[in-house]
Amino acid sequence: MEPEEAKREMISPLSKGDIFCFDAIYLEYNKKIYSFALSFLKNKEDSEGIVQEVFLTLWRKRAEIKMNQDIGSYLFTITYNTIRKHFRKLARERKHLKEFSKTALTEDDSTNSEVEYENLLEIAESAIDQLPSRQKSIYHYSIRDGLSTKEIAEKLEISTRTVENHLYRAKSQLKKTMLDSSLTSLLFFSLFLQ
Repeated sequence: MEPEEAKREMISPLSKGDIFCFDAIYLEYNKKIYSFALSFLKNKEDSEGIVQEVFLTLWRKRAEIKMNQDIGSYLFTITYNTIRKHFRKLARERKHLKEFSKTALTEDDSTNSEVEYENLLEIAESAIDQLPSRQKSIYHYSIRDGLSTKEIAEKLEISTRTVENHLYRAKSQLKKTMLDSSLTSLLFFSLFLQ
């Protein structure tokens, strides 16, 4: 069985509340998510909190996951939203402090992390937008929608080989763009865009 198929087969037991399946997913992804969060938050406690929130959200929303969804792609979405929520909270706190403080608020690691993360997301989105139309569509179907190569081929009425070629070219181009940007960008790609 292919790794992607195996990951998709975890969705059914997870959606039914299989705690062993949940544990297996946690063991596979928790360190990746922690490292990813830590690279932006620069704070172990906050990063551990992100991991906890991501997996609590996964458990709460387990029944909503599509049966053909790739679990890695789904966790990316949760992680993305959780980190954005964290940064929005930091932004609100900074705004509140600015309004009620007479002294300037000094910039800290969290501020730097927020800017870095937002820039990284912009780089990723821009790189995806610059892909040729067919590559971009296939990439979105695969990564964002979690469709298999066969499902994409049927949807677009093309061969699976053509889908694989487009995906390979898209990922190669994105990897090159991320590598040209920074090591952090490459980490982002390695964890969540392929």
